[in-house]
Amino acid sequence: MNCRECKEHLYEYLDRELTPVVEQEIRQHIADCPPCGEQFDFESCSLVSCGPAAGQGAPADLKRRILDELLDE
Repeated sequence: MNCRECKEHLYEYLDRELTPVVEQEIRQHIADCPPCGEQFDFESCSLVSCGPAAGQGAPADLKRRILDELLDE
């Protein structure tokens, strides 16, 4: 698991939509990589502060476009 792969699957990880194997790979990467750990903390806090429906209402295409923009930075 590298940073790009981790970021590509971060929303699916937060929504618990991944296989157990990929979930474990992301969990391990987040623990070992401070920048990805910070990104995870930010995204998970955003979901909590926006309420329970925060990550569920956005269409997959919108999530992908936002993620693509973040990765281009």
